[in-house]
Amino acid sequence: MNKCLLSVAMIVKDEEHNIRRALESIKDIADEIIVVDTGSTDRTPDIVKEYTDKLYFHPWKGDFSEARNNSLKYPTCEWVMVFDADEEVKEDFKQIRKFLKTLPKDINTVYLPTLSYLDWDLKKTETASTPRIFRNGTVKYQNIVHNQPIHKGKVIDAPFIIYHYGYIWTRELREKKYNRTRNLILKHLENKNINPLEKIYYLVQLYKTEAISKYKYRKYEVGLKTLNEINKLKKVPGIGVEFLFLFGIDALNKGLYNLSKELFEKALVSPEYPDPYFGLMALYEKMDDLENQFKYAKLFLEKIKYAEKKPEKFKWTIVGFKYKATAHTILAKYYLIKQDKEKFEYHIKKSCEIAPRTGENIKRFLSNIFEEISKIHNIKFLKDIHYIVDDLLKYILRNNLKINVWNTIYKYLDNGIHLSGIEHFAETRFQKFVVKKLLDKKDYLVNFIFENPEEDIHSIKEILFFFKYYSENKEKLLKILANIRKKFDEENQGIILSLIGDVYLKLGNFNAAISYYKKAIELNKTVSKFIKPVIDDLKTKLDKNIDGTFEEIMDYFGSLKELIFEINAQNEELEYLNLISDSDYAKYVAALNTKDLERKKRLLSNIKNIDDFPFYYYRLAKIFEEKEDFKKAFEYHIKSCEKNPKIGDLSLGKYEYDGFYLYTTPKFSKSSDEIIWCGNISEKFSGFGIINPIRVWKRSSNFLYTYPYPTNDSIKLVKERRKKIIDKWPFDIDNDLLFEILQKLKSNKINFIDEKVPKNILNELSIIDEESEAVLGMNIINTNPKIILPKNTKKGALIYLMPDFNDKNNPIWYNPEIRILKSTKQIALELEKMGFTISEIISKKYFRVILF
Repeated sequence: MNKCLLSVAMIVKDEEHNIRRALESIKDIADEIIVVDTGSTDRTPDIVKEYTDKLYFHPWKGDFSEARNNSLKYPTCEWVMVFDADEEVKEDFKQIRKFLKTLPKDINTVYLPTLSYLDWDLKKTETASTPRIFRNGTVKYQNIVHNQPIHKGKVIDAPFIIYHYGYIWTRELREKKYNRTRNLILKHLENKNINPLEKIYYLVQLYKTEAISKYKYRKYEVGLKTLNEINKLKKVPGIGVEFLFLFGIDALNKGLYNLSKELFEKALVSPEYPDPYFGLMALYEKMDDLENQFKYAKLFLEKIKYAEKKPEKFKWTIVGFKYKATAHTILAKYYLIKQDKEKFEYHIKKSCEIAPRTGENIKRFLSNIFEEISKIHNIKFLKDIHYIVDDLLKYILRNNLKINVWNTIYKYLDNGIHLSGIEHFAETRFQKFVVKKLLDKKDYLVNFIFENPEEDIHSIKEILFFFKYYSENKEKLLKILANIRKKFDEENQGIILSLIGDVYLKLGNFNAAISYYKKAIELNKTVSKFIKPVIDDLKTKLDKNIDGTFEEIMDYFGSLKELIFEINAQNEELEYLNLISDSDYAKYVAALNTKDLERKKRLLSNIKNIDDFPFYYYRLAKIFEEKEDFKKAFEYHIKSCEKNPKIGDLSLGKYEYDGFYLYTTPKFSKSSDEIIWCGNISEKFSGFGIINPIRVWKRSSNFLYTYPYPTNDSIKLVKERRKKIIDKWPFDIDNDLLFEILQKLKSNKINFIDEKVPKNILNELSIIDEESEAVLGMNIINTNPKIILPKNTKKGALIYLMPDFNDKNNPIWYNPEIRILKSTKQIALELEKMGFTISEIISKKYFRVILF
């Protein structure tokens, strides 16, 4: 080792937990080690003496620069490296000696990158390049805290990393360091002669110091003050770039998206600095802007790659190294959505590889990715990436990550694509049944719903369901039914006995069947009408293929409802019930609970016994409604009512569909008119047996109209029936609105051209209902294609219904008492053509009022 090339100068105090690591790492690199102790009370001096005899004692004077400058009095080598007790260097740092020997004489200062660990697992890091090595005698430190070296001559960057452990604190050490550093910075900022750049530097250090405080308001107060100082300076200094990123993250977490965007973009004044790109990526992730997430994630990784190669180029802290996996996950998600298999695979593998080193939340990343996979509808692409999904599942198992991957597993299995190892993820009863069904191909519908049938069944509907879908041997079924029967009263026992008779019939035990049928009749007279035809058939021929009583009983109990029995289970279990059972019931329930229209349609089309489901065609109609194939929707809605007339009055359940509805074909109607809405209006309002429950809204040249188009008499009759049956009608005009309109008309005589106004309102305003120049219409807009007013009309008001045209569930579409819809602009134009001037338009909930 050449003598006196490199001295190391340290100031220490109470560092016995760190100092050995630091000295051990530097002992074979430095020619001499200078240590100035500022008042240790622990074993620090004893440890230092094991490595150097150049230990000096200097009293602490509350000034880091004073202490640092004292340590610089003692080195005797050409170069001096400032080093701290909570730092270390690695084996490759030995190359620093060769590097220093080659430097030209006019180079006096060397910047080195410092990599700071932020957690005990040494995964989270940040990096900054600072001046560390100086020609002896060319540097002096100033300022009492976060002391800055004032150095002479040219500078150079070198890629030799110093590793810093000082940010890994215990709670006690954190508090101690916080109070000491904060007080020193505040004291320094009291200096009235401090220049703007120095003031910003120390404000940023104070901001970072306040980040470890429990008093969060202090941090944000300092942050706003720092931002103000940077804005006044009208340029961004190096330390300001770091601050803009950090404060931008604070603004982002607060939900101040515009401010965070402004801060991140301002930090791009240093375009090679990676952190602002990460900030913008995080911002656009919060805003759910995929394209910009992708753009900035890509830029961030490009910049971080440069920073990793050239950390010495950055004179401020880089925290982005700990977010690399996040960026790779964003890119993986982007390429997954774009269905680029190779790039998706590359980035998700990178994310899985990097996250354990950086301490990023790989669990959250993979949860996000699996959720996106579950949304993919392209089955070919799902097949293409299934080996990647297999690898990810293995990764999750290997690392014992608790992630809900079942939405993706369901997606694959539902499309007949096998994934390996899914049995390791099965935790719930349902998931275990899915795995069992996959392995042994048995049907587990009944097993899932009734863990113990004899204890779990409490109603006749449950018994009927159990009877229909029970698939094990019939002798066991007889035993279960016999035990369940004991729970019920005599009338319901009669139903169970008839079912027992059905089982014996199928077993060919005709005497037992007849015996149980007769006992059933004794206990329940209602079932006799189902049993007698069976007994009569058996008198003719003893044949076990004769239909029993079950189907008739099922129809009797189930005709009013879509499903005889509704399972109490979680949404995802209902959505994928078909994965534990091949039964029509499982397919139907899965179809009801999925939002995927194509899957819904596929499941329904795979049902074999359509007649078991009285709402089958109604559900098909709803699919075509959502797909906006309104012609198909109309066809299936009509068919659903024809197959099950009860669907003709879903809201009241009183008027079954009979096809006897009066309608007309208006002259303005064309078969080519566009259909913009279709539905069963009885979902919300009954047609009271007068108005066809199945309706479409079609677009003519100037307005919308219903098809079938009900006659005037039909509309009149439906109103009369409705008023007798319905107390509260959502389309009754509010009395306050009527009062307001009548006042605005300013007339004591008004011609009410269709509906009448309550007498109490007329009396209160002293208004007479008779022929007049002032008119009020409450119906004509929504029932007539043209506005027809009395010849002597000079002013008036028209009240009409106006739906939200973008809301297909708006109640107005379902109102059985209207057949025309016009926009306010169309009504105004029509009135203007008639010579009227529009004076005011009022909007209130479903209603509009146009005064002229």
